[in-house]
Order: sequence, then structure tokens, then C-alpha cells
Amino acid sequence: MTEPVIPSLVIDYGAAITRAVLIRSDGSWLLLQSDGGWWLSSAVHVSAGEVVVGAEAWRRAVTDPDGFVASPLQAGSGHVTVAGVTVEVAELAAATLRQVAAEATRIMGEPVQQAQLLVPAGWGPRRKTWLRHVARAAGLHASRLVEVPVAAASRIAPPAGSSADTDRVLLVIDVGAGCEITVLRQSGQQVEILSTLDDAQAGGDRIEALLTVALTGTMLEDLPAEQRWNTLAVVRTAQQALPDQVAVTVPIPGAAGPLVVTNLQVTQAAQPVLERVGELAAEAVAAADLTLAEVHGVHLIGGVALLPGAAEVIAAKLGVTPQIAAQPALTAVIGAADSDPAGAAARAVRQEEPLQLPPQRRIFLLGVPGAASLVLYAFFLWKADLYGSVPFGEYRGAVYELYAAWSQLTVAVVLAQVCFLQAASVFAALLDQNAHTPGRSRPNSRITAGIGIAVIAGPAVAYLYALVATAYFNGAGTNVPSWTLQWAVWPILPVAGCAALLAVAAWRRRDTPTGGWDAFLSFPASSLISATAGVVIGSFYSIIPLPYWLAPWGPAFQYTAGLLVAVGIACALARHLAVRAGLSVALAIPLMILVQTPWGRHMLGAFYAGATTVWLLKRLWALHAGPR
Repeated sequence: MTEPVIPSLVIDYGAAITRAVLIRSDGSWLLLQSDGGWWLSSAVHVSAGEVVVGAEAWRRAVTDPDGFVASPLQAGSGHVTVAGVTVEVAELAAATLRQVAAEATRIMGEPVQQAQLLVPAGWGPRRKTWLRHVARAAGLHASRLVEVPVAAASRIAPPAGSSADTDRVLLVIDVGAGCEITVLRQSGQQVEILSTLDDAQAGGDRIEALLTVALTGTMLEDLPAEQRWNTLAVVRTAQQALPDQVAVTVPIPGAAGPLVVTNLQVTQAAQPVLERVGELAAEAVAAADLTLAEVHGVHLIGGVALLPGAAEVIAAKLGVTPQIAAQPALTAVIGAADSDPAGAAARAVRQEEPLQLPPQRRIFLLGVPGAASLVLYAFFLWKADLYGSVPFGEYRGAVYELYAAWSQLTVAVVLAQVCFLQAASVFAALLDQNAHTPGRSRPNSRITAGIGIAVIAGPAVAYLYALVATAYFNGAGTNVPSWTLQWAVWPILPVAGCAALLAVAAWRRRDTPTGGWDAFLSFPASSLISATAGVVIGSFYSIIPLPYWLAPWGPAFQYTAGLLVAVGIACALARHLAVRAGLSVALAIPLMILVQTPWGRHMLGAFYAGATTVWLLKRLWALHAGPR
């Protein structure tokens, strides 16, 4: 065991965008979210001595444009006059870093004061000292400064070893708000910068300016103050959305109506800028006294890398098509987090340590859905109406009467599958402790084995339930086998399929989700309770005879069943109470109508199995959306 890592931040403070990663005490890291995305705008707004950052700064710019600073980093390192007030640029930049630190503190529950900062390769001692001063003003200690291309190289081309035979020359093309081209040599674990060139007019800022002219016919700086920043925000949003869409409709301030912005328009605006990037890349290779034949890899990073055709336009001037890094806008900040010495050491130790079993109380709670599944299954068999026939009796022919609450069978199978999924961390810990080989695998590959067991066990139990029910109902040679398969096995297959995809996503993920896999795979207990109660109550009056004094209330039992299953589905699909209430009302009406028919009562369990499938898809998206 090693001492826990002091939580720290990796911050890429850019001219337009700030990105940050939180390194936790176990060495794992988490990409911070701000304003609903994986980044925070570097823009600030100054008003009455108050400095606000990010999306709020852009909102205030609409009504108070004089207090807006779109990019403090491009304002120099001295003073700037904003809304008639002279302020230090360092204080404006510190406001953004302070917001990042506050979010990290909120997540960790304790102050996060250590940080490593990313800087352009072309920055000298003076600008690096200035950035350290900014961090100190934000309450952060800048323990380490890392050049952006060096951090990116550790992500896109990890060092192969310590031998000199592994020397590689890389060309890193970073196109964000501006452009910086760097040629570097990797020699084992050492990185040497051979040349670096930059051009502030060969990046996203210039593309936005040209696109503004194309859409409005006016240069950005010539627009009226009350329209300028709102127009820039609209153009920037359109540019960021177009890599995933063919066209977007945006409301341009001052225009007669909304305008349609297409990929072609952005490509045309970006072409001269990207051609300049290609020329600058060729110059950087020449400045390093190298030829392209001596360069082992050409990599394109930065937000502009996502524009359609960016790599091809650069290649036309450079002579080689650059490889676009995975998540190019995040390559540098994630690379710096991966290569953090303390975090890497903690992760290495954590990979060699066996997974620990949850507390006994937690293990007991994990088994509650399994126990509920067995009880519900026994209740289903007990209350089925065989019309006087004896269970496990003699063969009765091809056709006979059978009334059963098939939705109870389906929900019992879903409960069993949920139980196995929640116990995946237990399975993984048992496997790891019984056959542990230090350094053999990552913790997330071990949880994959646990989820894999759940994927196999769920359908296996469903098939076992179906076989036992068929034998109990003496259904050999009748329609009963198809009924039990229909309501036990088929509904669980989509659930198991999504669980299998979740196992693959867990294998690919680099870090453990916040709260651990145990919490990540916990199914809402309120959902299980409501759905189980609903299918049990639904069997009264339709399957189980009621006393004569309760007979008039029979339809009320059906309505209650529909309502409870609706609540169970809503609790599985949503987390917030208000959303759950709204979904419950929306689902209750159709379910309360359907439950009045035999087929509708049978389908309650299938609807709940569908909700469980959607819950798993949401869990899958939560793994996929985060960095891997």
C-alpha cells in the first residue's frame, strides 16, 4: 500500500476554452464538467467590481457588452480597461481558475489546492511565471507546468520504453483558438522539443471571424456593441455543432429571421486558415532540420480538428495527412492527467491490489432483489389456477385451462437479473481474491468478469424458472412451454444484452466511476418495490378470488396495479423527484386502462423489463460519454 495521492487538478487554460481534470486520491481521474459540457468558456464579464465567468459571462454580455472580455489570455499580461475600470488581466484569468477549483472542491468535499498547468511550447519563463501568479491568485499551487504538445504526445503516442532504440519524432499540430505546431523527439521516457511555431490568426478565432462575415456581411469588430458578442456566441455554437450535423439553424442578431448554417459554409470559411496551418507545419519540420520522411507520426489535436475535412486541407499543404486524435480537444489535458507521476504510481499499486468485498450489510442488501424474486416466483406458482388439476400430476392432453399472473413471472426474472448485476462487484472481488496475480489486469477488467457472470446467470435463471413452471403446470406437450418462455426468457434477453454491452464499456474505461462500481450498478430500490407490489396486487380479482365483501373493489385493485407499475417504471427511468412524479402521471393513465384487459395485465411485467433495459442503456451512456 502507498500513501493516498493528494487530490489535484490538471488545467488547460486556453484563449477560448478552459478544460480541467481532477486527479483523485486513488490516482484515478475525472474530467470536470462546467455549464453542461466538458469545458468552461475562458470569457469573463466585469460589472460593479464583480467578475463572472463561463456561460454567465456570455449572458451578461448581451445586456452589458462593455464589461465583457472574450479572451483574457489574448489581452496580454498587464492591465486592461473594462467598462471604464482598469483591472489586472491576471485577476480576470484567476476568476476562471477559481471556478474550476470550486467545482473540484465540491466533488471532493475538501479544498483542492494542488494543480499542474498546461502551457504552449513557445512560452518563455516570463509568461510561465505570470501563469503561476494567476494560479496563486486563484488559491492554487502550480506544482508543475507541462507543455501542451508534450502532454498530448504522452496520450497519442505513449513512450514504448527506456531504450534509445525507441526514439520517435512526432509532429503535433494543435489548432484551437490559434495554432501551435511542435516537432518533438521521444527518447524512452524523455521528450525534447525540436522546434515550435505559432500563429494566433491560424485557428478557431479566425475561422469564426470569416464565418461571421459570410453570414452577416460585416466584420465582427464592425458590428454594433449590442450585437457583437451575441453574434460571436451564435457563430461559435454553430461551428461546434456542425461536426455532428449537416446544418444548423441559428438566430443571428439583427437578421430578418433565423439563418441556416451548413457544413459547406464552415468548410469554405476554414479553408484559408487550415491551409495556413499546413504551411506552418511544413515550416516547423524544416526549422527542426528534418524532412517529413524522418517524422514518425503527424497528429492533429485541438477543437478545430473536428471540423469536416480539416485533416485533408492541412495535408494538401503539408504533404502528409495528420491523424486526428481521439477526443482531440481533450488530448492534452487527459495526457497530462495520465502522465502525472503521483497518480500513475497510485494507479499502478491499485491495479495490483485485489478488489475488496463490500461490507456484509451491503452484501445482504444486494441479495434482497434475489430473495424477492424467489418469493414472487413461488407466489406465481402457488396462485396459478389449474382448474382443479394437481401440480406435477399426470399428462392431461394437449389443451386444458390455465390462469396465471404471467407478469409476476416476468418481474421475478427481472428481479433475479438485477440481483446478479448489483452483485457484479462481489463476483469480481471473489474472483480476484481467489486467483490474484499482481499486475495481471486493471480493476475495470475485473468488474467486466463480474458483469459477465451476471449476463450469463440472468437468462440461465429465467430458463430455469420456465422449465420448473412447465413441469409444475404439467405442461409437456401443451402450449405451456411456449407461454413460460414467452413471459420468462424473451423479456430478459434485451436486459442481458445491454448488460453485455455494459461489460464491454467497463473493460474499455480507464477509471472507476465516482462512488465505485457498487454504487454505479445499484438499481433504484423504490422501483423494485413499486413494480413488485403492482404485479402482486394486479393478480387479485383477476387470478385470486376476492372475499364477497371486497368483490366490488376489484377494479380498484387493477387501477392500483397499473399506478404502482407506472411508479416503478418512472423510478427506474429518472432520478429527480419532480421528473419521477411527472412520468408516473403520464404512464399511469395508459397502464390503468390496459390493466383492465387480460393481455394488458400480462404485459405489465414486459413493460417493466423494458424500463430496466432503458436504465441499463442510461448506465451504458454514462460510461461512454465520459473519457476512456
